[in-house]
This record gives sequence, structure tokens and C-alpha cells, in this order.
Amino acid sequence: MKSHIFALSVALASAGAIAQSKSNIDAAYIELGYASAQYNSDEIPGLSNANQLRITLGKNMSENFAIEGVYATGTSDSSTTALASTVGTVSVKLTSSYGVHIKPKMMISDAVELFARVGYFSQKSTASRPAVNTNVDSNGTSLSYGLGASLKFSQNVYGSLDWMQMYKKDGLDIKGMGLSIGYKF
Repeated sequence: MKSHIFALSVALASAGAIAQSKSNIDAAYIELGYASAQYNSDEIPGLSNANQLRITLGKNMSENFAIEGVYATGTSDSSTTALASTVGTVSVKLTSSYGVHIKPKMMISDAVELFARVGYFSQKSTASRPAVNTNVDSNGTSLSYGLGASLKFSQNVYGSLDWMQMYKKDGLDIKGMGLSIGYKF
């Protein structure tokens, strides 16, 4: 009788572990990140880097594939004084943006995951010339892609480092490095 109880206990514990690992594969997750983005514009040369805050919501569809939605907003301006002699200082700020990506990924150890992202990114930005109180808004959608790595800190918490080509269209190029912390539900 004791061996039957022991076997039943082992079977129930194994089923619980399998269910937990299955739910971790199918887990939804959220990431809060900070990125330093390089802005390049055909019309505004010499722009400095700007900072962004990113929030990513994702859903693991399998062990090697996820779908993500991202929202980003600028926390600082990208500016230049290259045009100071003709138009004054010019600043560009990412006012809001969002994207949708597919995320192929691969675990290379128990704690490290490599991933790629490919999808579309829609941006809204404002270029301003404070000297003459002028603002010009721009927006658009372009292909977005990137590479990164994640390091698992615990069963549900991880950190990620990535490089993203967020936007490249109509003479505007936004790309940069990001650092984020994530939580799997």
C-alpha cells in the first residue's frame, strides 16, 4: 500500500512539473526597457542620441517563437547645432510609437536565450526649432528588426539586451541599443 501511495505521489508531482513547464512555454510576459537611440535624418544632419522608454507585451506561442507588441516614447530629445548658423538649434523627439514583432528565439543554456525580432514599427516624432517656436510633426510605418539576448535571473524574472533597427524610411533612421527587465506570467 505504501508503494502505491508513493507511486501516486511521484506521478502527481511529475504531472505538476510538466504542467508548470508547459505553462512557462505558453507564458505571457511584460518587459520594461530603456533604449538609447541614434537618430539620423537626411534633412537634419548631426543629430545626437536620444533616450526612449519601452513597454513590451509578449506571448510565447511555442518554445522557439513569440509574438510581441511594443510601445515606446521618447524621454529626451535628439538635437543638433549643425544648422545653427542658418536655422538655429533643431531638436527631434519621439512622441509615441508602437510596433508588432515576431520573435524567433533559442535557449543556448538554462539561463541564456538568443532572439531576433522582425515586424513593423510606427513612429510619431516632432522636430522643433525653439528659436522661432516652430514644430513639425512626422509619422510613418516601416520594417523593424533586431537581435538580442536574455538572461534568466529566476523562474519568472529575466533581463534582456538588444539592438533594434526601429524605423528607416523617408530619410529618417532610428536605431539603437536597449536594456530591459521582464516578467513571465
